[in-house]
Amino acid sequence: MHYRTKVQPKNIESPFKPDEMFFSITDLKGIILTGNDVFYRTSKYSKEEMIGVPHNIIRHPDMPRIIFKLLWDYIKSGKPIVAYVKNMAKDGSYYWVLATVMPLKDENGKNKKYVSIRIKPTTEYLDLVNRLYKQLLEAEKSGGMDASYKVLIDSLNNLGYQSYDEFMRTILSKELESKKDILKVDDTEFINLEKGFYQIIKSVFGESKKLDQIYDSIYKKINAFEEFAKILHEKSDRIFSLTDYIRLISLNSSVESFKLGSKGASFSVLSAEMRKNSEMGNKIIEEMRKLTEMIMEKMDNIVILINISKLQIIMITKFLREVLKNVEQQRSQGEMEEIEENIRDLLHLLLTDAKEITENSEIMQKHLREIDDHMKKLKILIKRLEFLYLNGMVESAHHTETSFSIIFTEVNKLVESTRDVLDSLHVPLFEVMEKNKEMGKEFKDVDILVNKIYKELESIEKLVQEV
Repeated sequence: MHYRTKVQPKNIESPFKPDEMFFSITDLKGIILTGNDVFYRTSKYSKEEMIGVPHNIIRHPDMPRIIFKLLWDYIKSGKPIVAYVKNMAKDGSYYWVLATVMPLKDENGKNKKYVSIRIKPTTEYLDLVNRLYKQLLEAEKSGGMDASYKVLIDSLNNLGYQSYDEFMRTILSKELESKKDILKVDDTEFINLEKGFYQIIKSVFGESKKLDQIYDSIYKKINAFEEFAKILHEKSDRIFSLTDYIRLISLNSSVESFKLGSKGASFSVLSAEMRKNSEMGNKIIEEMRKLTEMIMEKMDNIVILINISKLQIIMITKFLREVLKNVEQQRSQGEMEEIEENIRDLLHLLLTDAKEITENSEIMQKHLREIDDHMKKLKILIKRLEFLYLNGMVESAHHTETSFSIIFTEVNKLVESTRDVLDSLHVPLFEVMEKNKEMGKEFKDVDILVNKIYKELESIEKLVQEV
């Protein structure tokens, strides 16, 4: 075991470029199993010093404990987490990373390893987090972990984030966006060797490029869902207010019909039906709101998984570049097997995430169909209200001394407004359902491409001697 002893922090940054990435893989206890060259170089530990020791060998004293508790809570429960982390290298220098930590699961869905991919933070969020972490450290000193957690959540709430999940989705999206021109799947022109191993690697690069393009295409569709949720929220509020107003008018109508005694019996029936229809409409609107919330919950999950998947794809190609860069280095059979296993682990993550995104997409499609069904029910209620309006106007003609004609004319205006609002929802609903179908097809392509890479990797073991 190579534990660090009495290393003092230095206010010197360990070199880590914005176009670089590194990863490490640990067992379930956080013991380092493997990593890539950038990981060892940035931490300034040799590979031999890192393998087999706890990952906290690089923990910096400026890091609040609550962030690591949060990290372990997430990954132990099978969920990925994104967090800013300040690490300390062997010589005491520091380096900030945006770490995305993911559980690698076995065929039964149980965690078997943890994979962490790190990129260099380049947005204004790092300054914000740096200040926040100092507050968390102070809270931990005075009130322990509970106090620190409260400061964390309160601070995020004050910044406009409802949860840590929302915050981590934002920071990953912003950090990737800030590096989109430098952190990407590069071309494969550098692979010009004819040996079988290199041809396989070249093919993996090509498939990775296609995967990256698919995820870009999917990501562009996300705005349509967010826009639809916004429109549906606004329109449902409008429909709710209209149907609620109809309910109030029907109550007024009931009062008027009561004043007429037996002569108002028909108006009483019509008023009761109007009230019943408007109440049913309100219930339908509430159901649509719940469905919209569920859709956006799935959409949020898809957003984080797409960004994580893009990280995984880029990490695979950067790792392969490292392997090829050191082509002159003599590698043992064990080292080549480690390389192959690392690629397989990263691909396994990619495939697992793609399946989860597909499942979320299918649930979203189900909820969108349910919203469509609710809109059809609302249209039926609108037709019933139109029928009630016509009957009301006929009855009003026989009771000119009453205000029922005014009441039913007002109902008709509200009915027409409700129908217009419903009509305005059809196009965006149809568009978002079509986009969701397209996403489903694209993820089938992801599945095909990843499995193709898996098959190509099966040939590596026979060719490792060529390197």
